[in-house]
Amino acid sequence: MLDRTPLQIEIASSDGGTVQLALRGDLDFGTAGELSAVPLGEGFERVDVDLSEVGFVDSSGLAALVRLHQRAAAEDAVLRVVAVTPYLRSMLRMTALDRLFSLPPG
Repeated sequence: MLDRTPLQIEIASSDGGTVQLALRGDLDFGTAGELSAVPLGEGFERVDVDLSEVGFVDSSGLAALVRLHQRAAAEDAVLRVVAVTPYLRSMLRMTALDRLFSLPPG
């Protein structure tokens, strides 16, 4: 059995209409619903997601990120991934999701 790290989501908002999410732990079948349930509020223009402390992501986690992107787009907002691990950057490239998310240089 694999060791799992619970998902923690820190939510912050800035005065400029940006919702900042910092994720820590594993984003997988067991935790993807937590990301889908994150309250974004109203009137935001951008969602910045920090994935630098995410250790593992499966297809359910990737789907949760896509749903978050869709939620932002439905509010005419932009979702940006502002920090990502090399592992996750590689996974996003392999699945072509790097084209959907705005990734930081690296």
